[in-house]
Order: sequence, then structure tokens, then C-alpha cells
Amino acid sequence: MKTALPLLAALLLAACAGTTPQANVVSFHGTQPMSRGTIALVPQNPADADTLSFRVHADSVAAELRRNGYTVVSGPAQAQYVAIIGIEQQARAAAPRQSGLTIGVGGGFSSGNVGIGSSVQVPVGGQQQSGGLIATTLTVRINSTSGGAPVWEGRATKEAPAGTPAADTSSAVPLLATALFSDFPGPSGKMRSVRL
Repeated sequence: MKTALPLLAALLLAACAGTTPQANVVSFHGTQPMSRGTIALVPQNPADADTLSFRVHADSVAAELRRNGYTVVSGPAQAQYVAIIGIEQQARAAAPRQSGLTIGVGGGFSSGNVGIGSSVQVPVGGQQQSGGLIATTLTVRINSTSGGAPVWEGRATKEAPAGTPAADTSSAVPLLATALFSDFPGPSGKMRSVRL
């Protein structure tokens, strides 16, 4: 029984690690090294330019751009590049999830004609999901202001249960911005998972 306890703890830790929130990230760019410079941030929908929500989300992206060597300026007229920011949310039903792992620990001993046994069953990840999920996607496209050619485009998506704080854009977008620029410019065309 004693030797089974460390194994049980290890399995529980592994199962919990599998529930760590992640973002799916993909980016596209050319083969030439990307130069840095001044950059302005604009919304994908021009009607959002003066909204508070865009300014908040743009601040998250701007922080990551600065961390990667760009100088953020107030408008495209003063910039070498323009970062076009888009945010989209979609709802989908959450499929019922059956228990994927059950850990059993058993033990016993006998003395004469008397036998004693015990077992413990620990279900991991066995609860049924209720409600739906919200998928939040952050897209950023960097264009050169000289001719308007795109030089980099990236997309990051995460899911969270509907109605929870994690599903709100104010919570999701900063995490997605960090994930999107975590390995900038990243491997072109390769989807990867980034822990949040």
C-alpha cells in the first residue's frame, strides 16, 4: 500500500497538469529576419477606433510589441508599421465529458482464516460539463506603411466556460496577447499550444 501512494500522487499531478489553460497559436511571415521600428495600432473595424474596449485591448498588444523591440506611436502617419487588431468571440456547446481516468489503489492482508482488504477509486476529470464554451480569438496583422504589404500575421485562441470571468475579453485578451508574441515571430504556419 505504501509503495502505491507515490504512484497515486504522481498520476493525480499528471491529470491536473492536463487541465492547464492553453492557447492555440499560429503565425505567418516570410523567411527574411523581421526588422523592428515604429508601429501604430488600429482596429480591424475602423468604427471601434475610439472605443474604450479597443484602447484597453490595444494596450495589451502594445506592451508585447514593445517587449519585442517595437516603438509604439500614436498614429500610422508617424509609423513604419501598422498593427491591425481583431477580436472575435464564438459560442459552442460543451460536449459531455466522461471520466477519462480512474485510479485504483488496493491492499490487503490475511491472518489465519481472517482476510482484510481495502481499495480506493479516485476518478479524475469525471464531472459532466454544463453550459457552453466561449472561444476568444485575437488576431494581429502587421503591415508596412510603405506600400501596405503584410510582414507578419498571427492568431491566438482560447476557450473558457460561458459566463465565467475567464470568458470575458478583458480577461482573455491580455493572456492571448502574451501567448501570441511569446516566441515572436514564431515558426511560420505551424500551430502550437502555449500555456497561459
